[in-house]
Amino acid sequence: FGESENVILNEFISEKKLKWVPYNKFNNVEYLDKGGFGTIYKAIWKDKNKVVVLKSLNNMNENSNDFLNEV
Repeated sequence: FGESENVILNEFISEKKLKWVPYNKFNNVEYLDKGGFGTIYKAIWKDKNKVVVLKSLNNMNENSNDFLNEV
């Protein structure tokens, strides 16, 4: 799937055996709410035809450890 543009996030994804999924793999992205670390959306993952929740992160370089601890 590729990688994010954030080295710390990429390391976390690799350690936890998660997958980075690019934004263009989603349809029908709808705004839900704004949280402490970013904006939350609902979308349909094209490849899986599943409803998922996405989070667009704010200031990831400044808050990366706090965010990753929340995950």
